[in-house]
Amino acid sequence: MDVQTNSLFQRHTDHVWQAMQRVSQHNRASTGETENQNPFAKLLTQGIQQVNDAELESNEKVEQLLSGEDINQAEVFTSMQKADMSFRLLVQIRNKLLQAFEELNGIRV
Repeated sequence: MDVQTNSLFQRHTDHVWQAMQRVSQHNRASTGETENQNPFAKLLTQGIQQVNDAELESNEKVEQLLSGEDINQAEVFTSMQKADMSFRLLVQIRNKLLQAFEELNGIRV
């Protein structure tokens, strides 16, 4: 199950990253900005990193619990729920970004 979860997370992360790159390229092309000046892509990248960190922390706590280390079950459960909620939020953000990008592409000038 861990391999499937990581694979699913990686696919969603890749989709979000690709959408960010397309939006970023379109934005730079229309405004003439350089790549270093795009705070939107930086913000999304930081968000993805935070979700990944929450997932890694959750996996670490589960491993600690399973190996018999001194860790509270409630703490493990809370960590898992936090990682799950973060991932679901990331997926919803990705969906909204893709929807907005498709709407913008559909606009004929």
